[in-house]
Amino acid sequence: MARGDFWIKDPLVGGGPSSTKFTVAAGGAASIVAGEMVYRSGTDLVLGANGDANTRVWVGAAATDSTETASARGEVYIYYNPLYILRGRPSTNANLAASVRNTQVTLDVASGTNGKQTIDEDDTTNGTFRIIDFDSTEQFVDFQLAITDHLTAG
Repeated sequence: MARGDFWIKDPLVGGGPSSTKFTVAAGGAASIVAGEMVYRSGTDLVLGANGDANTRVWVGAAATDSTETASARGEVYIYYNPLYILRGRPSTNANLAASVRNTQVTLDVASGTNGKQTIDEDDTTNGTFRIIDFDSTEQFVDFQLAITDHLTAG
């Protein structure tokens, strides 16, 4: 995956954004890098995959790189607040139009070992990321975790 795919645009709460520590299962080596979307699988966090939707328990964007190794569990800090407004890139900038605002869409991950995570602005099937706004000139999308999905799945 790619570092810095997503970042906090607006924490919507007093002060700056805060992060919460979560565990990551052994078996990889720093499998999560800062700026990637993650979800809960059992007691651990894992990277979001292509097409992942609201059937996952989404947690947020990584604030740090994870510390797990092949043989030991690790930790990662996550921007964990469904009120945060996150910013990232759309899968296809040409699809950005007024009609995508307030739609719930999915995550898109480019193929390859270091596939970039983007917001799939035209895939609304079981979407869990609510597009708030976008800038097609600068090629970014502002979004939140769909709060209802975040609360009911967790």
